[in-house]
Amino acid sequence: MTATSVQTRRQFLLEWNRGGISSLKLENDVFDTEYITPGETLGEVLVGLRTVGGEWRSATTFASGDIRTVEDDGPRGRAFIYSGDGELLHGLRGLGLMERFSLEGDRLLWTLQFHNETEETVEIGDIGLPLPFNKRFLRDNLANYTQVVARHSFISGHGSFIFWQRPNGVGPYLVMTPLEGTKLEYYEEIDPHPSTTSVPYRAYIHSALSGGGETRGTWRQPHTSVKLAPRGREGDSVAYGFCLQWAVDYDGVRDLLHQEGLFDVQVVPGMTVPIDLGSTFSVRTQHREYELGTEYPDETSLELVDEPQVDTRTYRVQFSRLGENLLTVRFGDGYYMNLEFFVTEPLETLIKKRTSFLVDKQQHRGTERWYEGLFSVWDMREAVLRGPENTGGFDGWYGYTLSCDDTALPKAPFIAAKNVHFPEQKEIDAVEFYIGKFVWGGLQRTNEEQPYPYFIYGVPNWYENRHSEHEFGTRGEGLEHIWRSYDYPHVIMLYFHMYQIAKLYPGSTNYLDSSGYLERAFGTAEAHFLLAGLDDLPHGAQGYWAYRLGLYNEMLIIDLIDALEEEGWQERADWLRGEWEKKVKYFVYDDPYPFDSEYPFDTIAFETSHAVARYGLTRNVEPDSRLWYDKYKEIWFEHPEVKRADFEAFMVKQIDANIALRGWVEPSYTLLGGDNRGGDSSRYGLSYMSQLGGWAIVDYALHFAEDPFPFLRLGYASFLSSWCLMNTGTAESNYGYWYPGEENDGASGWAITPEKYSGMWIRQDNGRGSWPYDGEIELGYGAALRTAATIVADDPLFGWFAYGGRLEMDNGQFKVWPQDGLRQRLHIVGLRTRLHVLLERDGFAAGQPVTLDYKNLKNGDKTPQFSRFAFILENRSGDRHRTKLKTSGLRGDRYAVRVDGKLSLNLVLEEKEWSEIEVEVGPQGRYHVEVEAT
Repeated sequence: MTATSVQTRRQFLLEWNRGGISSLKLENDVFDTEYITPGETLGEVLVGLRTVGGEWRSATTFASGDIRTVEDDGPRGRAFIYSGDGELLHGLRGLGLMERFSLEGDRLLWTLQFHNETEETVEIGDIGLPLPFNKRFLRDNLANYTQVVARHSFISGHGSFIFWQRPNGVGPYLVMTPLEGTKLEYYEEIDPHPSTTSVPYRAYIHSALSGGGETRGTWRQPHTSVKLAPRGREGDSVAYGFCLQWAVDYDGVRDLLHQEGLFDVQVVPGMTVPIDLGSTFSVRTQHREYELGTEYPDETSLELVDEPQVDTRTYRVQFSRLGENLLTVRFGDGYYMNLEFFVTEPLETLIKKRTSFLVDKQQHRGTERWYEGLFSVWDMREAVLRGPENTGGFDGWYGYTLSCDDTALPKAPFIAAKNVHFPEQKEIDAVEFYIGKFVWGGLQRTNEEQPYPYFIYGVPNWYENRHSEHEFGTRGEGLEHIWRSYDYPHVIMLYFHMYQIAKLYPGSTNYLDSSGYLERAFGTAEAHFLLAGLDDLPHGAQGYWAYRLGLYNEMLIIDLIDALEEEGWQERADWLRGEWEKKVKYFVYDDPYPFDSEYPFDTIAFETSHAVARYGLTRNVEPDSRLWYDKYKEIWFEHPEVKRADFEAFMVKQIDANIALRGWVEPSYTLLGGDNRGGDSSRYGLSYMSQLGGWAIVDYALHFAEDPFPFLRLGYASFLSSWCLMNTGTAESNYGYWYPGEENDGASGWAITPEKYSGMWIRQDNGRGSWPYDGEIELGYGAALRTAATIVADDPLFGWFAYGGRLEMDNGQFKVWPQDGLRQRLHIVGLRTRLHVLLERDGFAAGQPVTLDYKNLKNGDKTPQFSRFAFILENRSGDRHRTKLKTSGLRGDRYAVRVDGKLSLNLVLEEKEWSEIEVEVGPQGRYHVEVEAT
């Protein structure tokens, strides 16, 4: 990452047809990537028009071939001229258009000039541009990551831009920016215009007809039209245009935005922002005279902070109003660009409200039915708990949503994960009720059920599978519907966190003790890997998903291996390590892009891929011979040479792909840090992978990146992103932004609909905003618990800044107030310094700072040397116990540890090595802990 990328001259390779560009490639590209979907054309224009007072009619250039003439400018481009009255139903009539593609050096200009050919005033209500860029994904990983492109679109008036990149992140990227006076104000994927093209994505210069005519949903920009005076009079024509050019990387995209007179905006800690944190953002632009306006001036504080670089200003904004908040940049001749933020309650409030809501309102109790104890889906529209007998439309195949799979299974593990950090007996009891009533002997086969002990039933639900006419020997139906690998890590996570709870808080569990839960976790993990290649399952290769595919939450298998060793279960630990390393080596050596899923293209793998790379860089992985045999492909996988350099290369490859499929340059809360599902984020955004993959980026920044600061910006924005889906609030805000009312305070959406109004894949429509059901989102929230930390970074753009907290610097001391939701992890990241302080349990006391004394942070020295840190420790269980504190990065070799001023122990440290400190904690609430160089 560099502040300014070096752009080189790059040439377009274009092919044409009668209506526009049929092929767009880059000369001497590193991959032979076709940017236009095969069979489609870039150049169609959709128009909605009327004479003043008349009826609207739709027209397209593709339906106007009979009035089209083509001017071939040879290597300089082509012009497509429409004049006269087209005879087809949707031909242009009364409106002329000159559409020109011009090559000027390494720029491709696309201009549109409309002119009125009538004696009446013509109003153009729509100018829509289908953008047929190639995202035709196949069941071919190599092709999907090198031959197609993912779209990143920021539709925000005159500051709009779109760019396309390969999903592997390898540049260059194709960037489309508006020429001066041109804007994009709306987009849609459902086409109301009869058209000869199948291109689903359309961006609109004007949208009074298409957008204004859609009365459902909401939109945060005006739907405009333009009027053309009668032919021959002033104002009888209007022109628009765009520039397409290549950027070498993300910094290159930002540089082009600056170069083209747009705005390069960067935000910390994110654009979903807790109300107690606020945001700082930078604006880099050639415009010196622009204004920043707030949507709610009386509830927003906005101040200029600094001008740290040429053409760059930084601002600090503090919001006091929950929900959506716009900042509007106004510049030029009435031009605008919106920056969309979403303000939530504090993170700790969100976490605690969510688990409380799940326990109080989303668990079926007293049913006397097979689903007793189930945590199911909440419907915010109706403020009701759905279930197998109150489906709310989740019927037939979609009935699985309510009782199994990735929608129902992650809820209890998330509750368990939260209770590792903040134990609440009522919540622990609810999870044990779920395990005893719903999971063991129902969803999951017991250890005594033969065959297939510990195996897990899949769709439509365990009850139908156990009572199916399909018995054993039916190749995966009914009693054998136990083959979906994705289900197993959910249950591993559930048992593993219950093991942690039982071990940390003795007496808090009644169903099983810590050994019992560890036994269950291992048994489930063993079943997960034994799936591989079972002969009696359908499409038996699906069993190999345990090795081939990235599955959510399976990074916890590494922690499970460590726990087995710690408890003395070495043989089991060794076996599980062997199975896990089959996956590790497959990802690094046996598939060029092991990032697919059940579907040909997805973003699910990026938590696992990072865990794999991390494992290889922090553990010893040995070569092997004939490691495992794939009987369906009839090949042995073996790895006679295993090198650290291979894991380093894979680390970069998987991080690049992870980032390529999430928003980074786009300054909107629906996009920044959000995952890019299926190659775009226009209809389905902020899914669970926003936070699952976000954990990987934060971890990469903290422990592996040479230049951590850009990755911290993106990773923390990803961590915060999907919290905007929660429906919470105060009495003053009526307890929620999306679906107000106290009955929904603590509910959550599944994902977000960024479009004004469109379909969700669950067979229902939704207006712009959070989905009304929670579905899979606990997968993301569980990852957020693994990510949550306060990170103090010396950012080259923003200076010293606290992600997830508040920072004060004075007289050789940092004071940091953690506000990250957990208050258990603190990281200091400087240019050449990393300090990590981690608590296994309890927490940094709420409202109290962690203080860190440093030296050598003066006279330009950017390497602080920390000689002391101290904090108030908060006892969260109210009993006598030991709290483990892990630290790395302290300078020096001898330290004293004091608790309430009394010497506890002396440490001998070595730089960059992790050290573990145990602090004796009594039943009283708080203790002053100090670690100081001696």
